[in-house]
Amino acid sequence: MNGLSVTVLGCSGSYAAPGESCSGYLVRSATTALWVDCGPGTFANLQHYVELKEVDALIVSHQHPDHCAELPVVYNAAKYYMGIQSMRVLATQGVRQVTDVHGDSSDLFGWETISDTSCANVGDIDVLFSRTDHPVETMAMRFDSGGKSIVYTSDTGRGWALSALSRDAGRPAPDLVVGEGTLLAATDDPAIPHLSAAWLAADANDVGARRLVVTHVPPGSKPEDHLAEAGDVFSGEVAVARTGATFWA
Repeated sequence: MNGLSVTVLGCSGSYAAPGESCSGYLVRSATTALWVDCGPGTFANLQHYVELKEVDALIVSHQHPDHCAELPVVYNAAKYYMGIQSMRVLATQGVRQVTDVHGDSSDLFGWETISDTSCANVGDIDVLFSRTDHPVETMAMRFDSGGKSIVYTSDTGRGWALSALSRDAGRPAPDLVVGEGTLLAATDDPAIPHLSAAWLAADANDVGARRLVVTHVPPGSKPEDHLAEAGDVFSGEVAVARTGATFWA
């Protein structure tokens, strides 16, 4: 595999729609595999593409269960069934705290705490983090490899912008933005700590993103409506996330 890509392991917002999974993504380069967010159901889907032992790191944006609740399941599978001795986990302090409610996981998980402006390197992928506008500490992230880039917003309200991971950080425009567009014009409310598809699209235009994938669509909302509202605003290629889809930077 050449280039930089993201495969959707789950994309339901807040809870899973029937037959779907919550937030999770597989980011891959030619030599590196990152499991980004591990909401309920994403572990099963991950195994269609890579074995758990082939994952170079788990990266978890925040402690809300729709983004991190598979971690205890991964711990049990890796330690007691798959013979994996250690796994690198980059996450906020809150993610570790809620995971360790089930018991100390440090005998398997090599925890690395991420925070605003943190940087990390995993294989041939560089990762930059930025704290978003969300009720708990939440990290958006940028992946750079081989001259290509993907930005994943995780969850955020209007108080954060994509510029934090592009021009404000001295980085070029992202090739691909995978961004939450949870709300529609009819449900948009600045008091809700999530973005509308149109707001996301305008922000992606502002930083000169080339392609946009709208994700975190809640059950009961029609993905095609989120796609249409983003498409009316975004000047580049736009798609809506669906489980199993792969997008290239």
